[in-house]
Amino acid sequence: MAELSREAPVLVLEQQLSAEDYAQAALLYENTLFPFRRYWVRAGICICAAVLVASAIPWYLSQFATAVVPICAIVFFLALALYFWREQPRRRLHGSVLQFCSSRLLRLPGKISVYQNGIVLENDAETLSEFWTDFSGCVEGHAYYVLWGGISRPLLILKKSVLSPEQAERLSAHLRSTFAGRCHLENGGRFR
Repeated sequence: MAELSREAPVLVLEQQLSAEDYAQAALLYENTLFPFRRYWVRAGICICAAVLVASAIPWYLSQFATAVVPICAIVFFLALALYFWREQPRRRLHGSVLQFCSSRLLRLPGKISVYQNGIVLENDAETLSEFWTDFSGCVEGHAYYVLWGGISRPLLILKKSVLSPEQAERLSAHLRSTFAGRCHLENGGRFR
């Protein structure tokens, strides 16, 4: 921390996360890092499986008297697709909200100082100092910057709503140059 505090900060912001902020940012992180956890990807795979089974019904009828087994498989895959489409996002958001509510430190308002070599988070209970090399990567969404893989916190969330457009652009440029190929966009792309 001594090395970070000697240099002038690139940006200083103050924020307080809500449960909804944390849940949306955690979902953004999971969807970016693990594309097969996206609800529409899993639902699409199940629908493709149902279509594949449906295409085998004529062959199945030529071998057996009824098509009960393929129809049951189609119903199963469609029910699973419906589960992934409707329930999975709710359950994942609910799990993130529970994680947020179980940690008092996440609910505290904090001051975040972004430096050339790292980041410092200060609140009433703690002061965290981490270098950029401690983080595995970052993702920029419409409402958040999410950094993951830190030593002290697995997710560090920076809200864009507390930044002016100039500050957001400056922070975005800084994170792009800092993380190079490890900085992702919300839609799955990477910065160039």
